[in-house]
Parts: sequence; structure tokens; C-alpha cells
Amino acid sequence: MPHKSVRRLLAARVQANGLDRPVSEAGPGGVADVVRRTGGPQAQTWRGAAYAVRARSTATTWSDVSHAQEIDRSVVRGWFMRGTLQLVATEQAGPLLALLGAKLIKDSRRRYGELGLAGDLPDRAAEVIESHLLANGPTGRARLGAVLVEAGLIGEPTGQAVYACIRHAGLLGRVCYGPGHDAGETWVAVRDWFGEPLKLEGDAADLARRYLTAYGPATPQDFATWSGLPVPAARAAVKAVATTEVVVEGESLAAIGELPGCDDVRLLGEFDPYLLGYKDRRYALADEHRKHIHPGGGMLRPAVVEGGLVIGSWQHSNAKVELFDQAAEPAGLAAEIEDLARFVKPA
Repeated sequence: MPHKSVRRLLAARVQANGLDRPVSEAGPGGVADVVRRTGGPQAQTWRGAAYAVRARSTATTWSDVSHAQEIDRSVVRGWFMRGTLQLVATEQAGPLLALLGAKLIKDSRRRYGELGLAGDLPDRAAEVIESHLLANGPTGRARLGAVLVEAGLIGEPTGQAVYACIRHAGLLGRVCYGPGHDAGETWVAVRDWFGEPLKLEGDAADLARRYLTAYGPATPQDFATWSGLPVPAARAAVKAVATTEVVVEGESLAAIGELPGCDDVRLLGEFDPYLLGYKDRRYALADEHRKHIHPGGGMLRPAVVEGGLVIGSWQHSNAKVELFDQAAEPAGLAAEIEDLARFVKPA
């Protein structure tokens, strides 16, 4: 097996993950292309998902991301890998839920019980939520909470039980996010939004192939962490599709093909998929800077990356950059800051 330096590993991963900005198409088509190439950026915040698209394309805009999800509907926001919110290509939503939904629901049962959602109550809530959405269209959280109270399924229209019921309906493939985001977010019935139900058929090997294409070289444990699949299933799927292996610091990594790599500077938004694609971030993020980017509590701050190595952070509010080494500003940083302004500029 060939050996690779950490530097060349990171550069290859940067290119695999689309951070060489291969997508030049504007509009929702460019957004969908980025989403497919990454396997789906995390959409825990809408801002994070939007900036993930910017970092991998040259002509898309903030409004294009909303258009792709709300109007074009070529991408869908829902609960997929790891049970967290993702923005995935619509045609991949059914296969992902087929592979991951049942396990995610099983893993949630204890939390359901803590919220007073024992037994078949989450399934009954999903029926009620879907029926309401089919009859009334996009609906916000407050109204769905009231609907569940009116159905006698929960006692209060606010609180975490409401969100847990909506998420459960999403894991069953019945509900996804509709128009709006942040304070104005709504949910819709999948059958109404797309005109047909999702086809819940998936193949772990196909998912492993897409993962290695977007994140390789990587380990089966990396794939399991990214996807939420059990490690044995992830290991078997990676073995079935990997075409080559490399060794980095004594660790064997699987890949599909060889990439020359990319050493460019990129400004990554919060929860960027490049930093969420692996079991740990030890190659990309030095331990002495870890707390600066990953302070805890599930937060992953915006990062400045050069050749795949995290060299600083930046702020969404004003694009202020803070480099770990203030005396070594990398070439290309000014152009990235300028492109942030282009991306968010109103049409």
C-alpha cells in the first residue's frame, strides 16, 4: 500500500469534498450539484448549510440555496445521517431513510420515554401531523404543537416533545422541512411536497461509494461516524467498494481513485461537512486549537482552512478573520472574504 503524508491526505480530502470549487453552475442546479457531491451538508443551522454550498461553488448565492429547497425542491432538509438535520439531494432522501431511519428511531426510544412519548404514541403523532399537513399545507411548530394537544397526544403545545414528534414523522419519511427557515421554518407532508411518497429502498454499498468519493481517503469507522450505520455494516460496505488503500502515520485508509489534491484557502461556515466527515479531526485540526473551533456543546464554529488544515476562524456577522498565526496571512484569503459578500448580496 502506498504511504501518504498528512499534508497530501488533507489536500486530497479537500478536493474530494469539493473545496476546490468544481461547481460553476448558478441557481438551484448548482446548489443540488454541491449537495450531491458532499453527500449532504449538515443543516442544523440554515446558515451553515448555505455557506457549505458557497465554499464549493463559484456562482451560487444565498437565495439560490433557498430556491433549491423551497421552489425547485431538488434538495430536501430533514433528518438523515447521524439523526441530525441535513440538506440532501431529493432522490437520495428515501435511500438514506431506508438505511438509517429504523436505527435512529430505535436509538431515540429512551428519549421518547423521557418526554412522555412511550409505546406507539410517536407513530400516532406522525399520523396526526401528516394528516394535518396534507389538509393544511406548510405549518409551523406552534400550530403543530396545538394539533397534537387537540388530538390528546401531548399535554402542552410547547417543549421538546413537539419537536420529537415532528422528527419521528421525518424519520418515517412522512414529513420534511418546507418553506422558511430559522424563526419562520415550517414542515410539509412529503407526499404533498413532492407529489409522491419517498421510495424507502437503500443500499449500504452505494452510500459507502458516495462517502468515499466525497471524503476519502477514510476508514470504515469514519464512514460509520458520518453516516450513523453500525460499524460492522460500515466496514463491509467500505470493503465492497474501495478501489485503493493508503497508509498515513500507520493508519490504513480506503479510497476510490487517486486525487492530486487542492491546497487552496477556504472559509468554511459553521458545521461544515469537511469537519464532520470523520471520526475525529486530528489531521485537520491541531489539538492546541481544537477548543477554538469545537468548544463543546455540539457547536462547530466557522473555520479558515488552507490545504485542508484549519489555520483560524472567522465570524459570520462581519467576516472578521482570526488566524492562529497572525503573521502568516495566506494567499487567497482576501478573495474568499470578497466572495462571501458576493454570495449574500441580494439579487
